[in-house]
Amino acid sequence: MGKEWSSLRMEIANVIREKGIKEEDFHSLSIHENWKNIEEKIYQTFCQLSHPTQRPAWLWSNLKHDYYIISDLKERPETYLHHLVDKDEIVWYFANETINEGEKFWFYEGKVEAIQIIIDETWFDELFLVSKKYKWLICINHHDALIATGNEMTTKMKLLDSKNA
Repeated sequence: MGKEWSSLRMEIANVIREKGIKEEDFHSLSIHENWKNIEEKIYQTFCQLSHPTQRPAWLWSNLKHDYYIISDLKERPETYLHHLVDKDEIVWYFANETINEGEKFWFYEGKVEAIQIIIDETWFDELFLVSKKYKWLICINHHDALIATGNEMTTKMKLLDSKNA
């Protein structure tokens, strides 16, 4: 891990090592998994885009479908993710970091329990979980709000919100 590794990627790699997270439970996308195409498909599926090439770092502020926000959770937002995502489902996880005054997303895939550990142990500004079938998107933003879009996920969020009240 040389100079090309960002501080967020180093933090995540350290957590994986220290917590003994297995590769099948959480790992970065390889160069062969074409994270750039995944990122673009996420934007096209979930975001209202106003420019042909510029992409917002705050996807939640540009959602094009119905969404649900919970901002008054009793615990940190990531502690609720296992109520929303099936424990055996493999999802994409990505978080942003500012590098050279620009925004960069780092892409991973894994299971929700490992993702919860990563989130709890690392710093982030904005982070996202996305169904690999592009059915839903979950965001935890810099305001510690839990935001979701996709029919199945907005229904689960409403149920979670009613239990949280």
